[in-house]
Amino acid sequence: MGWKKQEGLQKGEMLALQRLLTKRFGVIRMETVTLISQAPLEDIERWFDRAIDAKALYDVFTD
Repeated sequence: MGWKKQEGLQKGEMLALQRLLTKRFGVIRMETVTLISQAPLEDIERWFDRAIDAKALYDVFTD
């Protein structure tokens, strides 16, 4: 996959995760937005999957 395509995919996944978290848990803190924006795609995808069933925002990011 080309660099630009990978970058676009990562940005799309990042925005989707932020939207899901906001929908499920309300306004998310800037620290969380920063964490997501600096994370590799693999982490973002893992967090997205967890966010679907998580009881609390904390559960999404705890291993």
